[in-house]
Amino acid sequence: MRQLRIAAVGLAVLIAVFSGCERKVTEEVTKIVAAEDAAEYIGSSACGACHAATYESFQNTGHPYKLNEAEDVQAGDYYPFSDVPDAPSIVSWDDVDKVIGGFWWKARFIRHSGSIVTGAAVQYNLATEGWVGYHDGEDLPYDCGPCHMTAYRDTGNQEGHDSLIGTWAFGGVQCEECHGAGSLHASTPYDVAMKIDRSNEGCGKCHIRGDVNKIPASGSFVKHHEQWNEMFTTKHASIQCVDCHDVHYGLHPDSPDRDMAIKLTCENCHLEKTESFGRTDIEEHLSSPFAPGCIDCHMPKGAKSAVAADTYVGDVTSHLWRINTDVDAEYITDNFANGYLTVEYTCLQCHTTEDKAWAAANADRSHAPNTADTDVCMTCHDGSNNLAQKVIAATRQWEFSLHATGERSDRSRGSCAPCHTNEGFIADLEGEEVAGDVFNAIGCFTCHDPHTNGSFAIRTTDEVELGDGTEFDNGISNLCANCHKSRRDVATYVVAGKEMSNHFGPHHGPHADMVMGTNAYEYDGYTYTNSWHTSGIDDPCLSCHYDEADRYEFGGHSFRMRNEDGDENVEACNITGCHGDEFEIDSLNRVADADFDGDGNIEGVFDEIEGLIDDLQDELIAAGLLEWIAEDGIWEPTDDLVVPNVDSLGAVYNWAFVHEDQSHGIHNTLYAVGLLRSAYNYMTTGDPNGAPARRKPVMLTTH
Repeated sequence: MRQLRIAAVGLAVLIAVFSGCERKVTEEVTKIVAAEDAAEYIGSSACGACHAATYESFQNTGHPYKLNEAEDVQAGDYYPFSDVPDAPSIVSWDDVDKVIGGFWWKARFIRHSGSIVTGAAVQYNLATEGWVGYHDGEDLPYDCGPCHMTAYRDTGNQEGHDSLIGTWAFGGVQCEECHGAGSLHASTPYDVAMKIDRSNEGCGKCHIRGDVNKIPASGSFVKHHEQWNEMFTTKHASIQCVDCHDVHYGLHPDSPDRDMAIKLTCENCHLEKTESFGRTDIEEHLSSPFAPGCIDCHMPKGAKSAVAADTYVGDVTSHLWRINTDVDAEYITDNFANGYLTVEYTCLQCHTTEDKAWAAANADRSHAPNTADTDVCMTCHDGSNNLAQKVIAATRQWEFSLHATGERSDRSRGSCAPCHTNEGFIADLEGEEVAGDVFNAIGCFTCHDPHTNGSFAIRTTDEVELGDGTEFDNGISNLCANCHKSRRDVATYVVAGKEMSNHFGPHHGPHADMVMGTNAYEYDGYTYTNSWHTSGIDDPCLSCHYDEADRYEFGGHSFRMRNEDGDENVEACNITGCHGDEFEIDSLNRVADADFDGDGNIEGVFDEIEGLIDDLQDELIAAGLLEWIAEDGIWEPTDDLVVPNVDSLGAVYNWAFVHEDQSHGIHNTLYAVGLLRSAYNYMTTGDPNGAPARRKPVMLTTH
């Protein structure tokens, strides 16, 4: 009862402090106690005075029960969901001073001298309700304090017992072990915040054994609770333990708050893997009452604290996640785990009548291949013929494309699916509604029909009608224009009295409209012209974005005009009939033909267009037509704003149109310049043909 008495004293002292305290105390404090050295440890019960719900749920975890007073355990009803019925037969409760653990896994016992009880049947395993040996014939001091205590110090001996190594404030991992001494916060909660350590090192200082770069193992299992050793070897080492776990809730199977203990599940991040699992041809994995989930295979019980339930089933969940399906792969070598799971631990825990060879042969069936993924092509097109070589090259180029690396293939609702998913695009071409709820990113078979004999024919080259009725008819580029176009008809979309949203504009990617020089807001009385790209190139998308040079990072099926290092695909520009011969360029940001933004310098086309965009943006901000979206760090049209003046609304539309085109004017330089200059002129003088004093705009009050 000693621990309870100490906590009770602390609680009694705090009753007056918290009387009348009705404020909501946040759990998200990040300030560190300034004078923590002056604070004292007062016990978890004191925390419960304000944080009652958190305190109660934390008591259902294993952390508070790492070291317990024997008299508390003997009294019964001490542990949640667990019970230690007796002391080892070689001693009596009178001989036992403390109990190590006793929650969920096992219990060991400490004599009044501080030494651990060792012998043939001295460790109680809760799963089997049986006794096993522990270091029979050895004399062991209790030196587990760094991970079993609150406020452990490695000097002295607790309660004066030589075999109790170190001293501590409370047994078990209590609130203050992670949050720091609490007396100052408890006495003045408004002025002194508790610390919160969310780092992996905070958890890892105890969920580790030995060198973090190695994973100690014994027999067929990883030892005990080495989650930080395991996690450190994986790709997940960069995320935080608390990203997935809420340590204030327990994972014991009988815990009523078990669902609260996991904040993020695998599906929250690994959407594609979840979807591919849903396409498996192993029917039992989907329909059986015992059908596995992600963690059953990727987080099996590959570690052992007390009892192994079977040859490949321990009692502690693995945090390795990666599965090596090679039949010769070994989980453990020379008493260290190898940083991955093997199929006997992931498959044979359920398929107990099979062997490792069977598991290795069938493991890949668990995740069905993505039928829109380019890897499927390589099953047959493996490099043995000319077409195969082309497919290999296209595959590697595609891997650098935004089609492969973009993050929008999850946009699967009806209006988005036709351009953001493989299935949606194909269904839309056929005039059908997209079916199902499992979709794939844009891949080989989105644009190519795999059923044409040896040609991978383009699915469609039909002309495309743009939002305003303009026909885009430019060969294979028509395929691109199905999606790379505005979703609006400017004549019916930009109207007086319209209420804007943050998404006001042509939608992302009005590339076809820009190339054609149409479907933006054109002011009456202003003359708009087009660049040579509009009429001088028969197949504008492919002529520039696709060329068959021997590289992967830009051109070809990457469709990129530059790579991540800034190297540009000017070879596609410098061909006869375009910028070749005397018109050759060495940069996409070629020198402009005029000082389009009027700053007194003739710069590159990119710079001139960006100058115009910035000038127009400044006027739109000043007029309240754009607002800052802090979450995304960008300016967007002002949400819920009704704009009575159609010409002001048109200025916002043109700003969005050129910005969303993302070519910095290259697609159609003169049209982009006209859209921005006419809008800027109107916003500063009220006349799209006006000539405002540079940098001295005349602000109107009628916007």
